[in-house]
Amino acid sequence: MKRFIIIAVTVAMLVAMMCCGGDGKQAEPRLQSMNGVEEADTPTAVHRLRVRPIGSYSRVFNDLNAEHIAVARRVGIKPIASLYDAYNLRTPIMKISTCNDFHVDELTHSLPYLVPQATRLLHDIGRSFSDSVIARGGKKYKIRVTSVTRTDHTVARLRRGGNVNATVESAHRYGTTFDVSYIRFVCCDSSFVAAPQDLRGILAEVLDYYRDKGRCLVKYEVKQGCFHITAR
Repeated sequence: MKRFIIIAVTVAMLVAMMCCGGDGKQAEPRLQSMNGVEEADTPTAVHRLRVRPIGSYSRVFNDLNAEHIAVARRVGIKPIASLYDAYNLRTPIMKISTCNDFHVDELTHSLPYLVPQATRLLHDIGRSFSDSVIARGGKKYKIRVTSVTRTDHTVARLRRGGNVNATVESAHRYGTTFDVSYIRFVCCDSSFVAAPQDLRGILAEVLDYYRDKGRCLVKYEVKQGCFHITAR
């Protein structure tokens, strides 16, 4: 009988320890990391933002590749084979990096350099996007730059990898052109999660504005999930 009691007590203690997390303390809700911020398991609500319809993106942003290249040749740099060649350019180029206005992805097939007018355009687009999201009741979001200036070598690698939009004569070769994702954005405050389609809509509004101002050409890339933008 005593042996049975001892066994029962031991089992009860083990069960209690398991329920308390194994160290005698009250078990806490499991945490998971999202954007570098620890959050509880409770899912964050997705908020909708007001978006002004501008029509089909494929029809609105349909500047042809030939138009992008013509502008890029006129205002851009001479195509380069490597970063070393950039030091001998007559037209200056500027390095871009993640900042308050935009996030630059880890670039594997391009170099983070743009001519000055393209750099200013990128900053303006990023700032206008973030301000528009906040003005409509959201929190800080940033656009994500996915491709910048390419060399002959990186264009060839992209084509071998199946990117049919990476033509041999690419506007990306002239330092005037960059791609911005319309699928992925950077959330700077995890307490507010906006609907992705609304973020895409606000970005489209911003690009439509700068395009109408004559500052850029824009192509809506369906397969690549980005806006292809060339500064004018």
